[in-house]
Amino acid sequence: MAIGFLNLYKKPMLTEGEKRMRQWRVGTFSMGLSLLFLGVFLLLTQFFHWKIVTVLKVWWPVILVVLGIEILLYLFSSKQEKPYLSFDLFSIIVVGIIGTAGISMVFLQSSGIMDILEQGLKREEITRDLPEFNYAMKADIKRIVIESENQQSPITIEGTNDDVLSLFGTFRTVQSKDVVVSKPEDYLHVSQKGDTLFIRLKQLPYRMSEFYTDYSSIHTTILVPTSKKLDIIDLNNDVTLNPRDLKNNWTVNNVPAIDLILDETNNVKVSVNDTVINNSDRAEWEFSHTENTMEEGKTNAVLQKGKGGSAIHVFNSGTLELTNH
Repeated sequence: MAIGFLNLYKKPMLTEGEKRMRQWRVGTFSMGLSLLFLGVFLLLTQFFHWKIVTVLKVWWPVILVVLGIEILLYLFSSKQEKPYLSFDLFSIIVVGIIGTAGISMVFLQSSGIMDILEQGLKREEITRDLPEFNYAMKADIKRIVIESENQQSPITIEGTNDDVLSLFGTFRTVQSKDVVVSKPEDYLHVSQKGDTLFIRLKQLPYRMSEFYTDYSSIHTTILVPTSKKLDIIDLNNDVTLNPRDLKNNWTVNNVPAIDLILDETNNVKVSVNDTVINNSDRAEWEFSHTENTMEEGKTNAVLQKGKGGSAIHVFNSGTLELTNH
């Protein structure tokens, strides 16, 4: 009787399959296999130079596939009429975090944010030489006009006795993508209209975003034949002028800052209108103030060196700094 009574309350013996089913918690297999796939993908990136973002985009759907297969296998191998899914909480959390990270990567990639972040991380600063430009002056060219789309890029203009206009220099860039300047046409536009040669410095590519700004600056030196008339118009650049043996007239209009060097120029007349002369006490300027120019701190003045055979006219500009030893 006692033995029979105890047998009523004795738990039935479980088969090995049932024990395995009770010990199997959905999620453990998925987490292990997902980590295995991730490790394999990351290892392959070292050999095939895959992008890590691409790996994550391709890899994260594998988690859902593995988890679904694990659930189906559990249901298929279960001997119960109404199988009850038992999940491993820790494994599910890990799989969920990994899956969420993958989905986030896909969203950032599709919205373009990931590209911006990638380019921001790859930004680098480089300085390179500009491709040199030489232009043999034709006899019918009487005037040269220099313009610029670049901002805050210093320009040095020197006179030369050769009948060749030359341009050279360097460009400095902070970019996430390599800026290719392999020929003069990449940074320079040259066009002849009638008896005038137009030289325009181009703006190098740049990109602005909420996260960062790419920029480029060009430092150029232009050798201009002194026998030709020169007009420098509406530049957003600081300009250094060294006319040297000047034989014609130069005009500078609407330039923020001008450094005029007259060390090698013997016969020249410099006239300044509506422009501030920073070191006016270093040369014998003849001033003719007007009421408007005095209020704005600007000056009208004339300086003659030697016989004044050639002229440099500066007007409607910011400041003029004169070097005249």
